[in-house]
Amino acid sequence: MSQQGKRKSTKESSQPNKRVVLTHAQKHQLCLDSQKTPRLTQTELANLYNIKQNTVSDILKKKDKWLFINPDSEESNKQREKQVHFPQVEEALSLWITNALSANLVINGDILREKAKFFAQQFEITRFSASNGWMDKFKKRYNLKEHVKWGEANSAPLEILDEERNKLREILKNYDLNDVFNCDETGLYWDLEPLKTLAQGPLAGKKKSKKRVTLLFTCNATEDLPVEYYWNSTSWMQVSVWNDYLTKLDKRMRLQNRKILLLVDNAPVHVIDENVRLTNVTVHFLPPNTTAHLQPCDAGIIKSFKAQYRKLIVRNRIEAYEISQELNKGVTPINICDAINFSKEAWDFVSQRTIVNCWRHTGILPQDEIDEGEENEDQADQEAYNEIELQELIDQLPYDDPMDAEEFLHIDDRLQVDGGLTDEEIVSIIKSNDDEPKTDPIEESPKVISKTEALDNLDNLVLFFEYSLDISIDPNETSLLRKLRHKVLKSHINSLKQTTLDHFIQIV
Repeated sequence: MSQQGKRKSTKESSQPNKRVVLTHAQKHQLCLDSQKTPRLTQTELANLYNIKQNTVSDILKKKDKWLFINPDSEESNKQREKQVHFPQVEEALSLWITNALSANLVINGDILREKAKFFAQQFEITRFSASNGWMDKFKKRYNLKEHVKWGEANSAPLEILDEERNKLREILKNYDLNDVFNCDETGLYWDLEPLKTLAQGPLAGKKKSKKRVTLLFTCNATEDLPVEYYWNSTSWMQVSVWNDYLTKLDKRMRLQNRKILLLVDNAPVHVIDENVRLTNVTVHFLPPNTTAHLQPCDAGIIKSFKAQYRKLIVRNRIEAYEISQELNKGVTPINICDAINFSKEAWDFVSQRTIVNCWRHTGILPQDEIDEGEENEDQADQEAYNEIELQELIDQLPYDDPMDAEEFLHIDDRLQVDGGLTDEEIVSIIKSNDDEPKTDPIEESPKVISKTEALDNLDNLVLFFEYSLDISIDPNETSLLRKLRHKVLKSHINSLKQTTLDHFIQIV
């Protein structure tokens, strides 16, 4: 990395009154530090680079841009960007381009000019003309180049499916099938209940919630991977998140001394940063318009996951409503931590047989040991069972107008995961970004339980199960509770030992 890309020295950091302006390469490195060490807070990064915390926030908001800067290029030595006269228009247009590429729309200069004028009107900017000079500078700032893919619909006839299957079979022959993975995104309304209208009676005033997350599934036929959580204001997959995930996956496989093949669709967000060096992961992009036929995740794996997730949500709500009635208090809402745990549990419930069947259903594996008719029948039976079980659970909820199981299962099937906003939504996002507080985002943090409270709760649990007459519990389960209590107690004692003597002296 060039000298300009290095961090400020300790000596320089000791001069807080001197205003520090980072070069493009240093902003690139700051974003890398944040990506490689997620535990670093914005305040810690600010101290590391001797800048203000709100400056760090501004840099990280444009992480995708700075990560694509080549730290060794002449451009990276610059400290300041030329002032942009219409930043809202350019940010909105850039977001619109991302959406258009995701939808395989044809884009050219005339279309960009008209969209820019539209956004200028939305932001009540009257002096904007979308001149040729502005257009050239905009393309340069956002590294846009007109090439063949810009003017194509990026579609492929389904006739090539057999040809692509044969190509994939040949590629897969070079790998152990345990080292062939597929990953795909899906949108999920994580706290949505099967409620059509505003609730009546005890649930009066309750509205449908559509808080969403984007889930990225990566699987082969034999194993799963740990849950990773990222935050951004749109809940979309982003280039920076994608590259961070690839980097972590590559490191994981390197530690296991494995070289894997990763099958993905060709969404624009799946671009691989030129600075990302993958040693143990080979990414193979599936041709456009074929992923619904060639991706195992699209062949039923994601559908099975959502069925399991919905069942967990409804069971949780049944229990929550029963408790609220017994204790005469409000219903405890679901938070993002619950959603992450439900996602992990739902993924564990997706059967091995379902995953194997979905892989074989695509026809991309070199060998197919299960009869296709048997496979399809087995999968159809499982889907029908999931729907029946979900409907039985929904019927237990105190709703006057619930969704049926089929509607609830498919309500977020068409959620965009890397774009798809309307023009009005784009304008709203840009306006909200201008008003966004310059602090680390906090996403529904759950209440922190102290060690003393945890000990009391564990003591109560042990007593409850030991003296309960209507709940039988295995001695091993009681033993587990005691072991957990011992762990908490040990940690509590250690923390007390570290407390200074002054804390125990009562001043009279």
